[in-house]
Amino acid sequence: MFLAVSGCSREQLDSIIMNTEPKKQGPEEFGGANYYDKFFNEVSNRSSMTKGTSNIIALDALPKDPQGLTDWTGAVVKGFINPKSSLDPNVVDEPPLNLNIFIEAKVPLMANVLFPHSIHTYWLSCNNCHPKIFIPEAGANPISMDEIFKGEWCGRCHGKVAFTFWPRSNCTRCHIILKGESLEKERWR
Repeated sequence: MFLAVSGCSREQLDSIIMNTEPKKQGPEEFGGANYYDKFFNEVSNRSSMTKGTSNIIALDALPKDPQGLTDWTGAVVKGFINPKSSLDPNVVDEPPLNLNIFIEAKVPLMANVLFPHSIHTYWLSCNNCHPKIFIPEAGANPISMDEIFKGEWCGRCHGKVAFTFWPRSNCTRCHIILKGESLEKERWR
């Protein structure tokens, strides 16, 4: 849909938005474990269709996050766009990787993180992050929020090209598993 609307007038775009029901992808397409379903539903339901929030007509046609910015993940999940894995037309697209990583938050009152590879592998191949940014081995990445805020780890993209850290409501985009509900042995106790 994204490519189809580029070059449309605002009236044509409004007609497309109001009369098009995009193909929704369900969590079963990417796996269905407990927290992944919870995460998928959160991602799917947090965006809204709000017109008039962007000066770029094509972006105005995409779902918005609670701050009124384009919700790129919501756009993929709700079927508005279907990103290609490469600009090279000869590269074969691979499906999103259904692998969720539990990351325990070091602060006792902060919810733990569920890192969904699927949301990230819509846009990136594995070698964008592994092994340059993250060593693909449990416990090998001593991630801290201070370092993320300084542009390391997740901060290589977040705060720059992916959603920002603020407002505080953005914390719950990653920190979604309450302490004690992780189905993992937690060290904070």
